[in-house]
Amino acid sequence: MRSAEFNRETVLQNAMEAFRSKGYAKTTMQDLVAATGLHPGSLYAAFGNKRGLLLAAVDHYIESKRACRRARFAQGEPLAAIEGFLRQVVSDTLDGCCLITRTLVELAEQDEELRLRLKASYGELEEDLAVVLEQARGKGQLGADVAIPTLTAFLLVSIQGLVTVGQCRPEPELLRDVVSQIMASLRA
Repeated sequence: MRSAEFNRETVLQNAMEAFRSKGYAKTTMQDLVAATGLHPGSLYAAFGNKRGLLLAAVDHYIESKRACRRARFAQGEPLAAIEGFLRQVVSDTLDGCCLITRTLVELAEQDEELRLRLKASYGELEEDLAVVLEQARGKGQLGADVAIPTLTAFLLVSIQGLVTVGQCRPEPELLRDVVSQIMASLRA
């Protein structure tokens, strides 16, 4: 028996979009077969089961978001990088639900492994934001006495708020104005 050949990244991207669209419970194996183009046997062989595919899709989502965020944070002035990141959050939100948020809301209480994985993702985001805020303080973009942990938490809450409000009110102009207000708060 020969092993199935497929582009794992493409399969994970397509599975990720299916889970983002419908959530875990409402995404059927038929949906995943249609999204990935793989036969059920190939999906089971590669990922074990639907949960295994979700875990792999979540990991793929986290890795891709991390890479984009870190690339953005490595360029230009720190506060401009944060603003660009927040604008990307808005753009992503307008394109569909955040897989991490959707999965946390739907499954975190039922699946400890998944909850810990998603918690670690937020921890990485928090660390990345703290580093950029420290850089901003070092360049005089923030006051010397500013509490970086508090500003980091403020940004985390703001990001989650953008994601949530963006799902309820997908109004690009409003969300861009909110980003501008967040940035004004940082610069104050």
